[in-house]
Amino acid sequence: MPSPLPAPRLLPALLLGACLLTACGGEDSATLVTEARTKLATGDYKAAMIQLKNAVVKDEKNAEARFELGKLYFAQLDLASAEKEFRRAREAGFPADKVNPMIARSLLGQREFQRVLDELPAPTGGGSETATLQALRATAELGLEHREDARKTLQHAQQIAPANAEVQLALAKLALTDGDSTKAMQNLDLALRIDPKHLDSLLLKGDLLRATGKSAEATAIYQETLQVDPRDTNARLALAGLAITENRLDDARKEVDAALKVMPNSLLARYTQALIDFREKKTERARDHLADVLKSAPEFVPALLLGGSIEYTLGNLQTAETYLNKVVKAAPGNLYALRLLAASQLRLGRPNDAANTLAPALRAANHDAGVLIVAGEVALARKDFAQASAFFEQAAQRNPDSAAIRTELGISRLAQGDNRAMADLQTASNMEGASSRADTFIILNQLEHKQFDAALTSIAALEKKQGANPLVWNYRGAAYLGKQDTVHARDSFEHALKLDSKFFPAAANLAQLDLKDKKPDAARQRFEGILKADPQHLNAMLALADLALRNQDEKTYINWLEKAAAAHPQALQPRVTLARYLLAKGNKNKALAVAREAVNAQPDNPAALDLLGTTQLALGDTTNALGSFRKLAERLPRQAAPLIKLATAQIVAKDLPGARNTLLDALRIQPDFLDAQLMLGGVEIQSARFDDALKLAKQVQQQKPASPAGFTLEGDTAFARKDYAAALAAFERAQKLAPSGALLIRQLQVFNITQRAEAGEKRLADWLAAHPQDASTRAALAENLLKRKQYAAAVEQYLMLDKSNPGNLLVLNNLAWALSELNDKRAMLFAEQALKLKPDNPDVLDTYGWLQVRMGNAAKGLDTLKNAQSKAPDDADIQWHLTYALNANGDKARARQELKSLLDRRVGFQGDTEARALYQQLTVTP
Repeated sequence: MPSPLPAPRLLPALLLGACLLTACGGEDSATLVTEARTKLATGDYKAAMIQLKNAVVKDEKNAEARFELGKLYFAQLDLASAEKEFRRAREAGFPADKVNPMIARSLLGQREFQRVLDELPAPTGGGSETATLQALRATAELGLEHREDARKTLQHAQQIAPANAEVQLALAKLALTDGDSTKAMQNLDLALRIDPKHLDSLLLKGDLLRATGKSAEATAIYQETLQVDPRDTNARLALAGLAITENRLDDARKEVDAALKVMPNSLLARYTQALIDFREKKTERARDHLADVLKSAPEFVPALLLGGSIEYTLGNLQTAETYLNKVVKAAPGNLYALRLLAASQLRLGRPNDAANTLAPALRAANHDAGVLIVAGEVALARKDFAQASAFFEQAAQRNPDSAAIRTELGISRLAQGDNRAMADLQTASNMEGASSRADTFIILNQLEHKQFDAALTSIAALEKKQGANPLVWNYRGAAYLGKQDTVHARDSFEHALKLDSKFFPAAANLAQLDLKDKKPDAARQRFEGILKADPQHLNAMLALADLALRNQDEKTYINWLEKAAAAHPQALQPRVTLARYLLAKGNKNKALAVAREAVNAQPDNPAALDLLGTTQLALGDTTNALGSFRKLAERLPRQAAPLIKLATAQIVAKDLPGARNTLLDALRIQPDFLDAQLMLGGVEIQSARFDDALKLAKQVQQQKPASPAGFTLEGDTAFARKDYAAALAAFERAQKLAPSGALLIRQLQVFNITQRAEAGEKRLADWLAAHPQDASTRAALAENLLKRKQYAAAVEQYLMLDKSNPGNLLVLNNLAWALSELNDKRAMLFAEQALKLKPDNPDVLDTYGWLQVRMGNAAKGLDTLKNAQSKAPDDADIQWHLTYALNANGDKARARQELKSLLDRRVGFQGDTEARALYQQLTVTP
């Protein structure tokens, strides 16, 4: 059992302060111990604890106070504190033969088996206390799986004191280890004849009876335990467990509440409380109660399994997968965990992972119909409909009266076009205890096949079963929409909302109709109506955010996402959406704050870790991005995609060997993962491992012969090793497989470096004649023309780009530059447009200032260029233009000084030749 939560650090000081404010200051330590025992006798454990703590404050060497305090801690399962007090009691002179067994019990409770053996040597004398300690040492040996050592220890203990309950209890545990439950029960009965009030023996007997299906007898034993000690929380929680098994949830909750009164910090009680909540379908409350358990005991397997079940039910599949992966690692034979993990992976869109997870469960001899159902669903997702039907048929044979299984069989047959499908679904629909799933699939199938009248008949049949149900009316509205009867469709959706004013699907359907009728205000009011009924409705808030984005109302969009996040501290969707939007808008710091909120809300959620890592990487914080992506990979251990994220961060951090190893790990998980292959190819090229890159390119070509990816990688490799003929051939081969402007841009790079730029530009121009909307290819052509000083041709391309995509900063800036080189007065117009967009951009300021100088306004141009240089002091082009402006303004000495500084840097820039000529002129001219 997990240790209870630690007490706050200030508690002892506060208790001491309480003592000083009361009359206890006049009592001696012995009197306080006597008072504590009196309080214990009346059941006032809190007051007893205070008196005992006061006693040790008065006299820290009071052995009896220490021992009684240790016993009280032990009763509350604060085992670490109990051990500490027992040791202090022994140091203060309390008899070792009485205190050592209590130290041993404290250590055993903490699973510190080796410490029992190391720190509490086997006693050499005789008597009951010696035998008790020997029995506890044997229990530690069993904990260490040293069965034969335990057997020898217990033989010795029996010789010393055959009539010792602790020895018989240990012998029972040994018998259970041997697999002999009958012998174990005999030992327990003997222990209880020796000491009818031996709590540990009573509890183990109850557990053994419960494990063998004797619930009534187990209940009687647990109740007997409570007669001995009404505060025994283990008995209370065992009774709660039995009640849960029998679906007596009210009885279970009473037992848990009683346990929590005794031990408010009991993790096992909190876990059981969460289990009851979950069984009562109070899923959010179950998660809240379980949170403290997982925080204090993050590896407690039952809590992890319950956590996985809760998150799966709530739809938080990645978090569910994280929990369930830990369960399967700790208990690989747990069929329920395997089944639920596979179902989570399936719903995450990874049927292959789900199949691998489920394989051990299918091999198990005792697998149940539930495993077969998930296996069938996995087969459906993989479009292996025949296999799916086979699994569902097996499940139906094991449980022929299950409407759920018959429903799944019908669904699988429906996917195959099997004529028996609708009959299966109809049979399931008519079975006792059937859910609405079969009816739903019948209706959805009819809607899909445009059998709207038949669907309306099926909807009416479902309505007879379920009565007034908003979902039924929502289906009816969909059927009427299919019939193009928007009047009856609207009436149906409106009726659904009358039945449930918070029924979001109907509101969303009505909003779509409103938007179709160009009534955005009416659409907005639909969701506002849901918020009136439920002010914290997450989907309504998100829908209002989407409407604001549709109307290009950025402020309202962000406001609704922030409201949704504030109203739902655990929800990821509003935070993920908001952070990604802020990133796209360049507001990286605020995006980072939102991403951190997401991780704080769900620290183990892969989506939150992914968001945080992505944001950190965008901000250039590669160290923390690496940490986030490593955590992401740990949370999803058998997936390749998180490793791609990690490798991306490693590449940015220039850790190419690390990125290579990470990508190889990803390819071991998924050998044909194209993204990983291409990224690894890029890493090999950067590392000058050209042969390895080429080998990888050939592998991709073989795996995906119809894809251009392998030939593109081959071309990139050849280009990097300066084999330009081979690079061009590879790019041309890729272009034949899948023509694209991107591949032509790669070809242009080859033509540029081999001094045949016109040939490459012609290929891009021919492509653009057939694909005039390909802006990225047109931008590449325009930039190439600009670099080659083909200003008229560049202007032609940039003007087309400005027409198709107005307000693009790069287009405006480059267009202004090209026009200025042609002495075209329109240059200043486009430069001013760029400046309005980004008044602090150094490149934009540079272009604008250069044009001012060249068009006769040298003084203003100089001011503009000084501003540009202040924002990019190391930019050589800006420094050259500033020098030119200084000279134009008559400041030749400063111009000569700036020019010398620029030329001494030995960096390339566009006006290099003109700059050298001007420097020569300024140097010669006095």
